[in-house]
Amino acid sequence: MRKLKTALLARAAGTRFYSWDLRKAASLHNARLYELIVLFTQRGWLTDGYDEPKPGDDQPKHWYELTDLGRRELTRP
Repeated sequence: MRKLKTALLARAAGTRFYSWDLRKAASLHNARLYELIVLFTQRGWLTDGYDEPKPGDDQPKHWYELTDLGRRELTRP
């Protein structure tokens, strides 16, 4: 969890993250990353959505964003 926390807090508020960005920044395997994403989303620490698909895209890209609550919780000692 510490690696993901560091990756999320390293960017400015309002930054959208894609799973591949988080996986690379936190050096986490997909299974563990998604486990934490689900947990953080359930706690209200992350919100998510989809980009509008661009011509030629197979599917819209799923993004995540750290909420204000998430930023407060992850910066607590």
